[in-house]
Amino acid sequence: MSTEGAKRIIADVSGHDLDQWVRTASFTAEIEESVRGHIHQELTSWLFFRKLAADCSRSNISLHGFARLWERSAVECLADFKWLEKYLVSRGGRSKPTEIEATTFEWPDDPIEPVGPCKEALFVEKSLLEDLERLCSLAGKSGDIALTDAIQSRFMRKQTRHVKSLADLLQQVVRASKQPGLGLYLLDRELRHTDGIIPWESVNDPSQQHDDTTEI
Repeated sequence: MSTEGAKRIIADVSGHDLDQWVRTASFTAEIEESVRGHIHQELTSWLFFRKLAADCSRSNISLHGFARLWERSAVECLADFKWLEKYLVSRGGRSKPTEIEATTFEWPDDPIEPVGPCKEALFVEKSLLEDLERLCSLAGKSGDIALTDAIQSRFMRKQTRHVKSLADLLQQVVRASKQPGLGLYLLDRELRHTDGIIPWESVNDPSQQHDDTTEI
């Protein structure tokens, strides 16, 4: 190949937007914007859980087991944001950060009332799950099998488990709060013992179930 021929090939490639070559036809502008929307929701949820963790760490509340639970939730939201942002770029999309709304939620301390915060945390996790379902449905309509697989394999099962586990936690908190003081302390102590991991979370994971049918 001549030098001029090589220059033409280089000029032809350098003159293109390579992101458009990376993109498949199924990765539409609507899907790209929806992925960015979920990224924003993950960041908003991260800030919410960070606030809950900070509140629980205050001396006036001192629920350090709950603080570790919310810290773990915040870290997971941040990790999911980073993963999804990198996935977006790998599909030829662009990261366009948007302003994160500051949460106004406060953990009550006079008296210390955990039911409201745990209920709010459940709804935050459920909103993440519902938005993932919306995104997965949109990907299915566009025939974007790659995005559908990414959402299902990375997010859906664990998010479903988190929603169920937080609903169980809320029920336990309601029971403990009927007699203020000792019940909440014992529940927080259990969370401290597990370093913020909800003790029964593995029970809500279908892949972790014992196969008792072999004993029948």
